[in-house]
Amino acid sequence: MSAPAGAPGVADPTGLAAYASRSLGLRLDPATARADDSGWDFRVTHIRAADGAWWILRQPRRPEAAERLAFEGAVLAAVRDRMPVPVPHWRLHTADLVAYPRLPGEPAGTEDPDTLVYDWSTDPLAHPGHYLEPLARALVAVHTTPPDITLLPGRARPDRDAEAVRSRIADRLARARAELPLPAGGLRRWQAWLDDDRLWPERLTLVHGDVHPGHTLVVRPPSGPPSLSGLLDWANADVGDPAVDFVDMLYAGGTDVLDRLLEAYRAAGGEVRDGMRAHVLARADFLWVHVALRGIDTGRAAWVETALRRMAA
Repeated sequence: MSAPAGAPGVADPTGLAAYASRSLGLRLDPATARADDSGWDFRVTHIRAADGAWWILRQPRRPEAAERLAFEGAVLAAVRDRMPVPVPHWRLHTADLVAYPRLPGEPAGTEDPDTLVYDWSTDPLAHPGHYLEPLARALVAVHTTPPDITLLPGRARPDRDAEAVRSRIADRLARARAELPLPAGGLRRWQAWLDDDRLWPERLTLVHGDVHPGHTLVVRPPSGPPSLSGLLDWANADVGDPAVDFVDMLYAGGTDVLDRLLEAYRAAGGEVRDGMRAHVLARADFLWVHVALRGIDTGRAAWVETALRRMAA
């Protein structure tokens, strides 16, 4: 799919660099442009300015991704001064392009675009005080940010209460039953989860919505362990169930990572209610339904096939 009208696509780094340079009032070098096409919703270009600083250029893949940018920008503005680690500071925001100085560090892990398996570049359990504990403090900062930004434009479907979140998941399960060969055991588990009032939160919070190793940055000092240096990609930020911010870390690192993260989250002042761990596990089990539907919606057959294999297993 071509980029939205306005900003040139990543296949035209010279045009993209010129477009962004004019908008930002600085000179970006097209010869340094490096495209990252792994994101679900955005294409990303890393590019260096004349002063040596690196910049990130993000372009939405689809109109619905562009429409969410206003809310994402509002969330970043609301949490920036509350966070224990840096988050993107947008210096350009149009309907077809976001630009900001690149945060220091490299992703703590990368995801294979077809198998959706994570390859960690750092052991999340080796030095929890440098990675999982600051990540937990960051999640507490997000979840305790007043969610009144829902009144701003750019958020198409505000959920008024936790029951609305559960209803939306029930709707996705109904759609999946109609469009996919779901396993009988999975259907029983997911329906039991939806029916169990004890597992669902009583209130909603602001959430990042996509916390996984690829969106957490780490810096590697000459001596000492890697440390969390930033939290990226707030495109899925929402007012919703705080459990969503633990699901991908469970998927990527297993229950040991989940338990250590929940322990650090509680120690940092986060609410770990009765049943929350079981709720996160159930959400992770349902993750493959979500991936399969996203594969259908974005035309990625490999995602559908991978999701169906994981459900069957």
